[in-house]
Amino acid sequence: MDKKKIIAAVVLLPIFIWLIGWAPIWLLKVIVLVLGAGLGGWESARLAFGENEQKYRRVGALFSVFLCYFVASGNGAVALAGLAFVFMVAFTVSTVFLPDLSLTLARAAKLMFVAIYPGLLCGYLLATKEYEVCEHGSKLLLMLFALVWINDAGAYFAGKSLGKRKFAPVISPNKTWEGAIGGFLATVILGMFIGGYSSIFTFRQGLFLGVLLGVIAPIGDLLESAIKRGAGVKDSGTLLPGHGGVLDRIDSVIFCAPVFYFYVFHMQHAPILRMLNDVW
Repeated sequence: MDKKKIIAAVVLLPIFIWLIGWAPIWLLKVIVLVLGAGLGGWESARLAFGENEQKYRRVGALFSVFLCYFVASGNGAVALAGLAFVFMVAFTVSTVFLPDLSLTLARAAKLMFVAIYPGLLCGYLLATKEYEVCEHGSKLLLMLFALVWINDAGAYFAGKSLGKRKFAPVISPNKTWEGAIGGFLATVILGMFIGGYSSIFTFRQGLFLGVLLGVIAPIGDLLESAIKRGAGVKDSGTLLPGHGGVLDRIDSVIFCAPVFYFYVFHMQHAPILRMLNDVW
């Protein structure tokens, strides 16, 4: 493993665990808005618009922060209003300030992409923290990150030791089916542990959550890899030595965040989740 990655992980991991588990919520909000939605939005805009269109990259990053802030409330109506507002402004900006109207739709679509990825998705990290503080006081956000991290770790070690069959060679040549299965099993096991020992989930709910995120987490990683490959870049950015950019570090967790949030929030209310819990 790259020495830079090891050093960065040793230094930053304890700080990050404290941040998502025990830091004041205002500090977490600032970090997520500035780094996750802001810098992540800038990286996402770079992938969407390339290096040269600085004006649209700045607007896209601003939209990302804006939408993250609205979604963080956990109020569906507020989040929908924010999304509608971003859509209207994105369309207006792409029409008024673009001489070539044949590119209007493409520009508006790219701005919406940047607002949603990572802005809207990062918003669900903060919405999860708000729900954790208001309703339970348990470390829900830490559980989410732990499930994603163990998926990544399980996939890495299983792939290194057993990997032979390529999982998605066009998108990510180093990923194998053995690694994917190892990551999935690690996530399921941790989900069962969380279900058995936390006050939030039953054993069956923890098991189902492990299955759910065990499938979704690698998809988030693959999709970001596909976007980077399409844009012709290796990393989304250069923020962390040996780790790439912000999106390279949070691609899986922000993809899982809305699923985790709605699973927790509607666990006892939504009919489909009650049905799934009964089946499990």
